Formats: sequence, structure tokens, C-alpha cells
Amino acid sequence: MSQVHFGDFVLDSETRELLRGHDVLPLSPKAYQLLEILVAGRPKALSKVVLQERLWPDAFVVEKNLVNLIAEIRKALDDDPTHPRYLRTVHRFGYAFREAPGATTATNKATISRQEARFRVIWPEGRAGLGEGDHLLGRDPDLDLFLDSPGVSRRHAVISIAGDQATIEDLGSKNGTFVANRRLDSRTPLVDGDVIRVASVRLTFSVIRTRGSTRTEPHAAQ
Repeated sequence: MSQVHFGDFVLDSETRELLRGHDVLPLSPKAYQLLEILVAGRPKALSKVVLQERLWPDAFVVEKNLVNLIAEIRKALDDDPTHPRYLRTVHRFGYAFREAPGATTATNKATISRQEARFRVIWPEGRAGLGEGDHLLGRDPDLDLFLDSPGVSRRHAVISIAGDQATIEDLGSKNGTFVANRRLDSRTPLVDGDVIRVASVRLTFSVIRTRGSTRTEPHAAQ
């Protein structure tokens, strides 16, 4: 995510700013981080427990801290909590960012270059094409391959693409990375159809066929 446009606003992850026109709207670092998490996960509702874990991974905080951040974001967005345009409260659960009509994500050059992807990974909640270079998988919402599961480390593993070759390597995660049910202890080649398990999340790795191929694309691993 580089820039996300919704309504009169722009969320810029490179400058870490919330903009309205040419004006930078005041947000504390934690409030900005929370807004970015909710926007990245839109329109999915995220629980208070998950949000607290992401915002304060090494500390215990009272729920009021999260409520205060939500109020700060709503004030910046001029969002009425009784008739919200953007931030939806899921009672007794958490919060969600509404997919605003006309919302668009601006891509940077790195994203555009990946339109020429040779490989793809598919998982129950998403898919991504993989072009030349390194692709980090993890629970950090800034990553291209954002896996929203508590057992996934913030930077869990990396898939590297070099020409026609693809490899995967675990990045010292707590719960491990597996290919074909084998836990990785070194960089490992990937082949078409491999099932990757990142903690509890299963992904299917596939080669993108050239136009005219009759191969049926696999469904996301369950």
C-alpha cells in the first residue's frame, strides 16, 4: 500500500500522513498506525484483541487506549460514530474500515513492475502475483503478503524470485514455515503446486501460465 484515496482523504504510507487536499491532518503515531491497519484489512472487522496485539505487542494496555485512538481517528476524518462513513464499530468485537465508494489505491513503480509476475500465491483471504525480487510474508500490514493470523510473525518468511527460479526462507519465526509438511531450516526451492504453511495459514504456490494455457488455476488451500 502506497496511497489509499477515500472520500476527500489520502492515506500515504510512505510519508505516514493522513491528507485532506494539501492539508496534513494531525494524528498521533499510534492513531496513524491503527488507521493503516484498519485500511489494509478493509472491509474485514478486526477484533480488539488483535488490534491491541499489533499496536502494543510487548505491553499490556487497557481497552480505553484503543477507544481513545479510534476517537482520535474519527475526529480527524470528521466521522460521526452514530452514522459512520469510514470507521464501523462491531459491538462486543472490534472495528472495521468501510470500503468507501470510489476508494482507490495508488501503486508505486515496484507494484507496477510486478504486473509482469511469473508466479502467484493464493490463500483463503487473498492472492498475489510475484515478480522479480523478494516478497516478505508476515503479520505486518505494511507487507505485500499480509497474513492476518495471530500465529504469524510480523516478518515471518520471504519468497525470492530470480528469473524462473523461486525460493522460500523462514526468517526465524516462532511457529515455523513449512513446504509439503516439512519445516524449513534453510532456503528451499519452490515448484508449481507447492503448499506453503506459514503458522496456520496455507498458501498455494503456482506458476503463472502464458496466454493460451489450458491449465486450471488451483483454488486456495484450505
